[in-house]
Amino acid sequence: LPTIAARYEPSPIAIPRRKGVPTTPKCASRRLIAAFGNPKYFTDKLIPADKPGAMLKVPNFDTLFDEICKVSPLAKQAITQDKPGGINAIDNTADVYKWKVTDSNPNRLVSHIDKIDNFQKNGVPLLRFRSTLHGPTERRALCFGELISTTELRTKWDATNAIVDTTYYAADLKEVDELQGHKYGESLLFGIGYVKTKQSVVSPREQLTICGLQEFPSGAAIIWGLELEEDQNYLFPDDQPKRMPRSTTHLFSTTIIPKGDDTFDVEYVLQLEVGGFPGWLTGPVVIDTVKKMFRFADGYFKSGLDGGDLAKKLASMPDDEDAADPESRELNESSVLDEEQTLLMPP
Repeated sequence: LPTIAARYEPSPIAIPRRKGVPTTPKCASRRLIAAFGNPKYFTDKLIPADKPGAMLKVPNFDTLFDEICKVSPLAKQAITQDKPGGINAIDNTADVYKWKVTDSNPNRLVSHIDKIDNFQKNGVPLLRFRSTLHGPTERRALCFGELISTTELRTKWDATNAIVDTTYYAADLKEVDELQGHKYGESLLFGIGYVKTKQSVVSPREQLTICGLQEFPSGAAIIWGLELEEDQNYLFPDDQPKRMPRSTTHLFSTTIIPKGDDTFDVEYVLQLEVGGFPGWLTGPVVIDTVKKMFRFADGYFKSGLDGGDLAKKLASMPDDEDAADPESRELNESSVLDEEQTLLMPP
């Protein structure tokens, strides 16, 4: 996460580019940075993006969600249970991997943090956070995603973020649902996000990530993200031609489980590698940064219950019935896309 750059100076580590990765003519003219997406999570299938000539690589959804279920009990509940029980229903003895608890206190906002060091030999820990928040039911997953993916909200807890932008999204979400086999809820969002950090005591970092949002009949939702493979480097924004050292989201998921009209559980799982930083430094700073995000989220979601910022935002958005009406959809198409596509940025 960008806050690391403000605290530590990385050693000059040369990261070799993976061999045998094809490039497209468009990206062949650019200096390519070592890449980073894990091939096991991707297929060779492509679907059209919303912009002419751009094709989006499709993840192997079975592999992706199998791994997410192994590291996130709440995600497994969301996918497999009609009435998920949330944090209180987690059976820790069912964990597939061995986790190390770093903090656990049910009276704290972030009630549980644990980790797996060097998960999948990526050199950095996989971190897992659990929290219970209070806020309105309407558009919970979208609103939570915006804490990470919109400049307006992210800069309130992450002052080092320079650019948060959607570059592409899927032209037709029906194609995504078909490729998922309709096994992982309904795909509400699918696309590519770009993030760049500010210059500080070290050079900026950047990411190019594919992200999505799955919603389930129970009201549960999963936001997920992966770093793109190197053969997708041509999707970097045209107005950012100079490549920066790359940070890598090896695996990301946020699962939201409703507990009542005003309460919901969140499980936030992230394995982030920051180019040039040792894993033992990365982990503690990621923990500190995610805690800051949850502290901001706590107040933000509560504001949806007392007429604050979130309540005003929700009141300005079209309700679900209006959005379903063809005439209303045409009138609100631009604003709805602006709201929804902001989620498609890296965690």
